[in-house]
Amino acid sequence: MIGTDLLQVLYSPRKAFKRIIENPKYLGAIIVVVLFIGLQIGFEYIQFSQTYTEQTQPQITYLSDYTNASSGYWISDSNVNITNNFNDYFNYTIYTAYGYYPNLFGNNSLQISGVNTNNVQAALTNMFSRNSNDGSIVTSSADCSEVGFQNLSITVKMMEPQTAPKNATLTLYSLSDTNYFQYDLTSSLSNLASGQWSNLTIPVGKSASGWTTAGSPSWTNITSLTLGANYPETSNITIRVGALFFRGQYQTPIQQDTNGVLLNFLQRFSLQILFSWFLITGLIYLLLKLMKTNINWKPLFIATGFALLVLVIRALVNIVATLTLPALYYTFDLLPGVGLTPWGTTFYSSQAAGTLFADSQAAVANIGALSSTFNLVTAGMFVLSYVWLGALASLILAALIPELSAPKRAAISAVSIIVTVLVLIFFVVGVA
Repeated sequence: MIGTDLLQVLYSPRKAFKRIIENPKYLGAIIVVVLFIGLQIGFEYIQFSQTYTEQTQPQITYLSDYTNASSGYWISDSNVNITNNFNDYFNYTIYTAYGYYPNLFGNNSLQISGVNTNNVQAALTNMFSRNSNDGSIVTSSADCSEVGFQNLSITVKMMEPQTAPKNATLTLYSLSDTNYFQYDLTSSLSNLASGQWSNLTIPVGKSASGWTTAGSPSWTNITSLTLGANYPETSNITIRVGALFFRGQYQTPIQQDTNGVLLNFLQRFSLQILFSWFLITGLIYLLLKLMKTNINWKPLFIATGFALLVLVIRALVNIVATLTLPALYYTFDLLPGVGLTPWGTTFYSSQAAGTLFADSQAAVANIGALSSTFNLVTAGMFVLSYVWLGALASLILAALIPELSAPKRAAISAVSIIVTVLVLIFFVVGVA
């Protein structure tokens, strides 16, 4: 009978609710809750299996730890000074965007300067050491293999002299000073305008060209680096460096932390449907009591639980809609602006998009175009499901209180659904 009642909620709701109210049992409503949670988690799993996010080294999560741990690891020759009055020696001011997009690159940098010299060199040793929770230093390396990072990103401002360096190099070390890869930066720095920030993206890894090898380095274990520049004449030299990090590795959230993602969705959608169930029932109950109408909680509560079957239908349609999704790639600077809609799809903040570089804004637009059908279907189903749920709530009231007029039933149902949706959007989704 439970199965029959559930099916009749869809094609013959008047008969279904009359029978449910006469013999209210929790099992059917519990089945609806379990089905919704399971299908919605499945929907999210498929969606996020198609969503690729760019990883960085160091990771955004450990930014402050890296900053503190790395501040003593820059070394230079005696004629070169390394300064940064913000104590940000990796110069991750780029991640001010992670807070709220005031300026993607910030206003400070690491400064490498030499007086009356023609050569400056600075090395970052133990570049991926960071502070652990217990105060110890955790060391790691950058994996630039075929499945690892594909680029090294660095911003540079050439302050003085006005002439370009005669030669410049970037050296990446693998576990020791005798095993390294070296890249000629001369042409890259020669093309930079003096006094202006410029971004350099340098391909790394086995398939990247322009690297020479010494010893037996491995792209899977990059542990330190050296920046050096040599000028044709003796002078004062000042070079500023910012936003130094590896990038170009893409992973889905499922690949990164399957258990964590699934647990998050279990929490989110359990709260969402249970909250909806209790709030809709509670609002209807309260409004009826304010109207001096005699009403029992249990049959109303159970009948509302059965009506939530429309959310199960929504989840099924949404799963079908995921078939339209191609692989979507989010670069690292897009991640802080990504959020979830109340129906569980990703969206990008339009306010955040306006602060991005042109290529990142183009990426946002491309993601929107590729997922337009998916977004249209899922948003439409969200609206339709709650309109449908409101209609079913009105039929529940007709079965519970036949003497209640149709306009009153419709008004009570509409208020309950609208308030639930608004609370769901502004409070519950943000908490989950």
